[in-house]
Amino acid sequence: MAMVELLSELPADHPDRTQLLSILEAHADGLRRVQAPSGLWHQLLDRPDSYEETSSSTMYVFAFARAINAGWLSAATYGPVVLRGWDGVTTKVNSIGQVEGTCIGTGLGWDDTFYLTRPTDVNAAHGYGPIFLAGAEIIDLVGRYPNIRTINATL
Repeated sequence: MAMVELLSELPADHPDRTQLLSILEAHADGLRRVQAPSGLWHQLLDRPDSYEETSSSTMYVFAFARAINAGWLSAATYGPVVLRGWDGVTTKVNSIGQVEGTCIGTGLGWDDTFYLTRPTDVNAAHGYGPIFLAGAEIIDLVGRYPNIRTINATL
C-alpha cells in the first residue's frame, strides 16, 4: 500500500522509479502466488493454516488495483487476482456493515505462534479505511477496464 502511494507521488523522472517498479512487481508476484482460494491472504502469508486476515487483504487489493490503474501492473495478469481479492473482502462485511476478520492491533512478535493466536475484532478500526480505499480503486478499475472480469490470465 505504501509503495503505490509513494509511486503515485514520485516524479516520473525520479532516478529510482524503475527500481521501485521492479520491487512492486516482485512483491505483487509473491502475493499472487500465496493468495488463498477465497481471494484473501493469510495472517502469515506462507502459512495456509493461519487464518485469512481482512485488513491486510484489503490493503493488497487497494495496492493491486491502484497499480493496475496506473499502468504499473498488467491488467491481464493481476486483474483476476485483484477481483478475486475484492470478492473475498466483500464477504467479510456483515449485514450491519461491520468488517469481520481484522486482526486486532499487533506489535512485533518473535515467533509464528504470536501471530497465529492474534484475535480478530469487528471493532478494530484499522479494518475500515482500507475497504473504502480499495473500493474506490475497484470502481476506477472497472471503469478503465469494463471487461476486466473476462480477462483470461495464465496464473
